[in-house]
Amino acid sequence: MWASILLIIIASLNVSASSYAQGVSLSLKNASLEQAFDAIKQQTGYTFLYRDEWLAQSKKLTLKLQNAPVITALQECFRDQPFTYEIIDKTVVVKQKTEATPIVKNFSPPITVTGRVTGEKGEPLPGVSVAVKGTSSGTVTNANGNFSLEVPSANAFLVFSFMGYIAQEMPVKEGAVMQIILKEDQKKLDEVVVVGYGTQKKITLTGSVATVSSKEIVTTKNQNVQNMLTGKVPGLRVKQNTSEPGDFTNQFDIRGFGAPLLVVDGVPRGDLARMDPNEIESISVLKDAAAAIYGVRAANGVVLITTKRGDPGKARIEYSFYYGLQNPTGLPKPLGALDRFTIFNEQSMHNLNSPRPTFTDDIIKPYRDGTKQSTDWYGMVMRNNAPQSYHNLSASGSAGDKVDYFINLGYTDQGGFWKSNSLKYKRYNLRANINAMITPRIKASLKLNGILDEKNSPNRDSWEIFKNLWRSHPDDPYYANDNPQYLYHNLADYHPGAIADADISGFKLRNSKTFQSTFSLDYKVPYVEGLMAKGMFSYDATMNDNSTFQKIFTVYDYNATTDFYQGYKYQIPNQINRNYAVLPSTLMQFSLNYTHTFAKKHNVDLLALYEESVATGDGFYATRELTIPLPYLFAGNSLNQVGSSNTGSVWKNSNKGFVGRFNYDYNSKYLMVFSFRYDGSSKFPPGKQWGFFPSIMGGWRISEEGFMKNNPTFSFINNLKLRGSYGITGDDGASSYQFISGYDYPFGGNSQALAGGYQFEGSWVSALGFRNAPNMNITWFESKQVNLGLDAELWKGLLGVTFDIFRRDRSGLLANRLLSLPGSFGANLPQENLNSDQTEGFEFMATHRNRIGRDFSYSLTGNISLTRTKNMYIERAREGNSYNNWRNNNANRYNDVWFGWGYEGQYQSYDQIAKYPIYTGRAVLPGDYIYEDWNHDGVIDDMDRYPIATTINPGSDFNGKRNYPLLNYGFTLSADYKGIDLNMLFQGGGMSYSAYGEMYQTISQNALDFFMDRWHPEDPTKDPYDPSNKWIPGYNAYTGTVYDINSERGIQNCAYLRIKSIELGYSLPNKLLNRVGIQSLRFFVNGYNLVTFTNAVGVDPEHPSELYGYLYPLNKTVNFGASIKF
Repeated sequence: MWASILLIIIASLNVSASSYAQGVSLSLKNASLEQAFDAIKQQTGYTFLYRDEWLAQSKKLTLKLQNAPVITALQECFRDQPFTYEIIDKTVVVKQKTEATPIVKNFSPPITVTGRVTGEKGEPLPGVSVAVKGTSSGTVTNANGNFSLEVPSANAFLVFSFMGYIAQEMPVKEGAVMQIILKEDQKKLDEVVVVGYGTQKKITLTGSVATVSSKEIVTTKNQNVQNMLTGKVPGLRVKQNTSEPGDFTNQFDIRGFGAPLLVVDGVPRGDLARMDPNEIESISVLKDAAAAIYGVRAANGVVLITTKRGDPGKARIEYSFYYGLQNPTGLPKPLGALDRFTIFNEQSMHNLNSPRPTFTDDIIKPYRDGTKQSTDWYGMVMRNNAPQSYHNLSASGSAGDKVDYFINLGYTDQGGFWKSNSLKYKRYNLRANINAMITPRIKASLKLNGILDEKNSPNRDSWEIFKNLWRSHPDDPYYANDNPQYLYHNLADYHPGAIADADISGFKLRNSKTFQSTFSLDYKVPYVEGLMAKGMFSYDATMNDNSTFQKIFTVYDYNATTDFYQGYKYQIPNQINRNYAVLPSTLMQFSLNYTHTFAKKHNVDLLALYEESVATGDGFYATRELTIPLPYLFAGNSLNQVGSSNTGSVWKNSNKGFVGRFNYDYNSKYLMVFSFRYDGSSKFPPGKQWGFFPSIMGGWRISEEGFMKNNPTFSFINNLKLRGSYGITGDDGASSYQFISGYDYPFGGNSQALAGGYQFEGSWVSALGFRNAPNMNITWFESKQVNLGLDAELWKGLLGVTFDIFRRDRSGLLANRLLSLPGSFGANLPQENLNSDQTEGFEFMATHRNRIGRDFSYSLTGNISLTRTKNMYIERAREGNSYNNWRNNNANRYNDVWFGWGYEGQYQSYDQIAKYPIYTGRAVLPGDYIYEDWNHDGVIDDMDRYPIATTINPGSDFNGKRNYPLLNYGFTLSADYKGIDLNMLFQGGGMSYSAYGEMYQTISQNALDFFMDRWHPEDPTKDPYDPSNKWIPGYNAYTGTVYDINSERGIQNCAYLRIKSIELGYSLPNKLLNRVGIQSLRFFVNGYNLVTFTNAVGVDPEHPSELYGYLYPLNKTVNFGASIKF
């Protein structure tokens, strides 16, 4: 396969990048020059600009050429003609020959040209750009569409351009008023959108479908395509959890529904994050009943990714790259030695009975006078910035109208923040898309894609390294006795420098190889115009080959008296683990598609399709202990060796489906789509495997009604459409053969993945266990979706509006009757289709695009969306009292309600504490937190908790709660001026709350500088409970008082606005580039995650609190790059 791709690349590179070398074949006898022009235009795409009256003077041609270069063909055509020519881009400008005299050159004097520009209905067009071709002079029309312009000669050409209309070139008319009629640009009306199993004109679209083009995607630079979509698509929620190289753990959903189905070139594939952005042509997001055509996997919406193909008539080679630097953002800072002593002394002084400092002045003084310096653990382990780079090479084009091709090679390299360079990620993307007309009726298509990515990281995860960085003492040295050969035995769990260096403590190597292939044949059925048959087959396979090498390392204490280094070993024993899995899948499709227009107004599109897919998984692992630290299984010991396969790594799923769709529109005015999918899944018992998933969508283009279309009052309305949809989809993702009875073998096990069992007479016998009780009625979730929408375009694109409201009702969600059945059931209970929920929300998007003068154009796009889910029914048992039954009953309640205590501020003085109406206790000090007595009973207790915020997993502890904005918005500004382009993306979220991580709640070993902004006595040596103390106020209470994590004081409002990306580019003028055979050359600088505006204190509002807040930080990047096209 790779040899075939190599041959394709070599063949494509042999195609000359210069369009001048395109072959032209002519066989003309006594033909006109205009006929020759037409023949060259059809074969090369060149256009010819001339005056009709000139060609009357031309001589007839008799000419025979076979595959000659364009230049040769033009020379032959113009031989002995009274004309000459000039090539500008791909336009041949015909000029009359002028006889030059050796003494006098005859120049045409400048003339003034006047005229009027109107639309097809005769309406004047103000603001039309009128430019003299090939010069920088020009003007714009006034309010009546009139213009006046001085041009250099009577041979000049004028270019008329206006937003929403087709640009025109016309020769000037001396002494006459020019009348120019601009035609509306039909491209906007003919723009197509990729939908399920086909395409549809955007103007007649009835579903809620959002699209984003390749040009819009690549304005953001990131290793993960999901991050490049942030803020650009209404309803598509993207939340970046980490910037760790090779870690693709975004929260990515449509309308809060859950993980969507990803479809690449018609095949369900889940690797959008690892795709090369430059191979993507467009992305369509199906958000409502438009997704129902994908049936049992479409309950959470569908994302359709279409890759590029070669452009007809063009041969192009393009190279682009960027190099950038990453900086950690939102990264908290641990305390230096002096601040650590201060905080720990305050903590020990905060004692009602026996306040005393932990550190004496003898310990503190050397750090105060500079004799000793704090250890900068960040500086020793982390670098201030990390490099990243990206390279892309592509070749595309066509061989006549028979074959087109697109070949793309991408390389991504991202470094991590560890100085050891042990954290890094590399990825290679290779794609070849080829389409060929085998016969006039048969088209073949072959799409091949390969992804190779590799992540190297230390043996210990990043969260563990940060935990030890924050807890390491700044008064401990990095090296024992400052000897670089001996790492110091510090008091954190591990020496952070050791576990951040793969050479010291071992590594994790994650290798993934993905191959994807699709072959299809399209056949135009004879005798039935508009009938197309198609067959498609795809084979995909992903191979994961992972290694984990645990290496013993030693840290030391130094005894100065004996000059001896006492060693302490960690990570015993040396160990190597190898894990391998292969995940192949196949998909087969057969379809008939019929498209026809009856009586010029009745447009019909019919689809019938059969599809079946099979996906399997298999894998195994092996572990060996090592006497010699070599990271290979063969070097291991036989004692304690493990070789096994997890039961969850061996699986097989299959799906079959019958699809039908009927599209009808009357004159693009009344629109209707009905579709269904009869889907089958192997995950369910016989009799429950098949389901019927219908949808219906309709639309009304009010702007096409006579009362609006023919009324000058509404002439500013170009398109106004109302649409609605209803559909049923399914979800089999959570179910896995729970109808099967029998035994689980092997059964049980431990955290080391060793199977349960016992040793009998020297032989290991695995355990056998009972399965859950089978459920013969289990089936998929069912989702019913309703969507109402409005689309409008006004003033030829000056304003565009899209608005949607939606609701999704899900039933049959899986749950156990653990509390609603007696405990003496006699077996583990199976899951059942018991629960239900409802998701509602809205989306709004507005666009504005305009051109000012000839050289400046800009566009503005803004979108905002809100979504929220309510539990309709939750299987549960009744609580012991009515209050607990109300508070703990999540039925008929939003699924994100966070209960906690209200917050009313901090005590300002001893006097306020003494007079406070609610009992406080003896230990309360100024600066301590005041919580709300919600039920006004004079006591702060559990009865005062009420809904104060929103979060995912509200019933878990702070580590399990997730901050995911319910309100999301984005705003994009783009502009172009004389080769300079600017793109700015603002993105943000609201209704998002987060709990602080562990190091913001406790002081252990060391603390973060967050704690320095605190209430504390002016005299740190005095008893804090002495009423004569004078207090210095701060954000936090006096050290030792910790806020309650489930309170308005402990919860951060993580609403934010972020400048997500800015890109500034400059393209060199084509006049300079064409001379050296370059089509375009652009340089750019790009920034990512540049500035964040938020009221959250001490945390990045997008960074979650999972893993106790020790996650690898987000990054701020600046990139420099260029792109060149031949």
